[in-house]
Amino acid sequence: MFTQLSSLTRSHAALRGILALVLGVVFLLWPGVTVGVAVALFAVFCFVDAIVASSQLFSSGRSAGDRILQVLRMVVDIAAALVAIAYPGPTAEVLTVIIGVCAIVIGILELAASGGPLAKAVGSSGLAVLAGVLSIIAGVLLIIWPDIGVVTLAVIVGAYLAAYGVVLLVSAATTPKGRTVPSPAG
Repeated sequence: MFTQLSSLTRSHAALRGILALVLGVVFLLWPGVTVGVAVALFAVFCFVDAIVASSQLFSSGRSAGDRILQVLRMVVDIAAALVAIAYPGPTAEVLTVIIGVCAIVIGILELAASGGPLAKAVGSSGLAVLAGVLSIIAGVLLIIWPDIGVVTLAVIVGAYLAAYGVVLLVSAATTPKGRTVPSPAG
């Protein structure tokens, strides 16, 4: 079922590990600022998405139905951006749940890959199991307590990213040359 999962070269795994570790440390050192920036970036994304949708609104070949859907998309994008700006706390909670779901899905994929051909090719499934369990635990905590507070959210996500980065770095370091590191999450 999961035979189509991708893998990483050792250098790509190391790069992802370094990025996750650095991002995790940033979350741990500046938790309040981190989540505030995430909410602000979400609002910016929504505004930019609305602008892109508006530019596609008048492109040739669009039916009236397509144009109506584009207008609805623009309205939803602008509304979401305004809500994120007006109510950053609840927006952070919703983003917390989304991050939690993402972490659980990644964890399930890691666990599924731990017994698959990629783990067998590397010769060890222990790191994939560890990464999967860490992802699922972090995801469950974030979904159970989305209102845990901005600082606590950043600390949990930061600890998860730092641990995941270490797992990727160790996996990259222990994988023999010429072999790949399993990466079901792409």
